[in-house]
Amino acid sequence: MTKRDHVARLYAAPLAEFTATRNRLAAELRKTGRAADARALARLRKPSAPLWAVNRLAITDSKSVAALFEAVARLRRSQLRDSRAAAEALRAQRAALDILVARGRAVLGAAGSSASQQALRRLSDTLMGAAVDRAHGDALRRGQLTEELPAPGFEAFGGTPVAASPRLRLVRSPGAPNPSAVDRQASAARAAEAERQRRLEAETLAREAADDTRRVSDLEAERARARARVAELEQQLRTARQAARQSAAAAKRARRNDEPS
Repeated sequence: MTKRDHVARLYAAPLAEFTATRNRLAAELRKTGRAADARALARLRKPSAPLWAVNRLAITDSKSVAALFEAVARLRRSQLRDSRAAAEALRAQRAALDILVARGRAVLGAAGSSASQQALRRLSDTLMGAAVDRAHGDALRRGQLTEELPAPGFEAFGGTPVAASPRLRLVRSPGAPNPSAVDRQASAARAAEAERQRRLEAETLAREAADDTRRVSDLEAERARARARVAELEQQLRTARQAARQSAAAAKRARRNDEPS
């Protein structure tokens, strides 16, 4: 088994078991005399939850990851030559990214990790960062990406707007053509992306609020059941005490009746 196979096994492990799996695999390599590979594996740090989820998506949903990469490649190929093709590729890229972010939320939830807006943005940024970089893209396809990535800026697409992180400004490459039609498309794309991000954040907050409300309702119902149970037990206790007193009194009377006159 190659070192790459061991790395693949490591990143396929549940996040909570990453450290134990890494130590076990490194020990296996040392036992077979591959000390250098063991040291390299042992140096791999436990990934953040968003990074782990991105790798899990590459392993469990490779078709969706491939769809995102292909949409980004189409967007880069079209560049400024065909605004209609670029717009279509941009829509495909957004759709593919939305699918992966939604599935990433489910992956994080199933692992017991927070699927907060910040975590989902880091997941989205890393997916896009890998999609525009060949080395990182190859690592992600294997499910072995070792670092979170920033979302690409405007220049990564040769002047075509992309769904970049709200915290990064889209910057035009020096010397790039600047036709007004492309500028209008870029402005519209940025506005649409900002609206999409606001909508995603609002939906996430609404879900969290609904979850918290359900949790409160469940706890209140549980408290009511507990109070009812306590009241029932207290009634049973009172009945048992009364029965005990009556039994004790009856026994006492029986003993007096048995005594000789």
